[in-house]
Amino acid sequence: MAHYKAYTNCTLCPRKCGINRYEKTGFCLMGALPEVNLYMLHHGEEPPISGLLGTEDKRGSGTVFFEGCSLKCIFCQNSKISQGPTGKGERADAERLADIYLELQDKGAYNINLVTPMHFAPVVADSIKAAKRGGLTIPVAVNTGGYEEVSSLKLLEGLVDIYMPDFKVWDSKISGQILHAPDYADKAVSALREMFRQTGPVDIDPDTGLMRKGMIVRHLMLPGKLFDTKKIIDFLTGEFGNDIFISLMSQYTPMPHLTSDAPDFLKRTVPPGHYDSASDYLIDKGQTNAFVQDSSSQGDLLIPAFKD
Repeated sequence: MAHYKAYTNCTLCPRKCGINRYEKTGFCLMGALPEVNLYMLHHGEEPPISGLLGTEDKRGSGTVFFEGCSLKCIFCQNSKISQGPTGKGERADAERLADIYLELQDKGAYNINLVTPMHFAPVVADSIKAAKRGGLTIPVAVNTGGYEEVSSLKLLEGLVDIYMPDFKVWDSKISGQILHAPDYADKAVSALREMFRQTGPVDIDPDTGLMRKGMIVRHLMLPGKLFDTKKIIDFLTGEFGNDIFISLMSQYTPMPHLTSDAPDFLKRTVPPGHYDSASDYLIDKGQTNAFVQDSSSQGDLLIPAFKD
């Protein structure tokens, strides 16, 4: 494995824990070598990523799920792999990751979709370069929690075509309580601006409806936090408007690992009236590049079968 100076005093994420990840794990609970829990053709993303609904072409997005995470969302739906190594993942250097991307391309993937890869940013950058040398031609997407360092995102400039960040919460008290990151919104704003600088406005292939470049920002509504959702919509529509897609999600589900001392609002689902209100608010802001969900999206049906 190549040696990466960034891992010797790690400041790749906003935690800036300064750990030598060659010797022990950082705040992300991972060492220097990426661990891939699962890779697959995935059909659960937005239509420009996974393919248009109602068509016979069902190849899907070539999705690679990395273990570990720099956020500590107490409600995380991917907690089986985000809260540290499972012992079941595959350790993969840049060359092995490149092989995975090319394998997914050979299976017909519309794109390569890297889920929570930024705590491995230097290796991921080298893996994309290696894959492109090896014949990767489909778009590369990076799917993140939105809590990123601009300097780490710059490592991927010119390599990533599509960013799919979350924008989870606006209020610092809420983000401190449920993400252990009171600076979440400030970091997300800076990160999204950098992502948009790299990709520019959304570019859709007119023949396939698939996304070639651009940004999809996802907001998972939380129960009882409609005002917070509206603040995020205000920022996204005011800053980017219809140059990006906004994906407003209703699928929040209380997960079994929620502790008894978790905030009460996390122990229920989003009221339908609140989701309808947020959808109307998004429309009133003039956002036409948007995705909404119906109530059938709630539950755990959208969560992959991770190895644990």
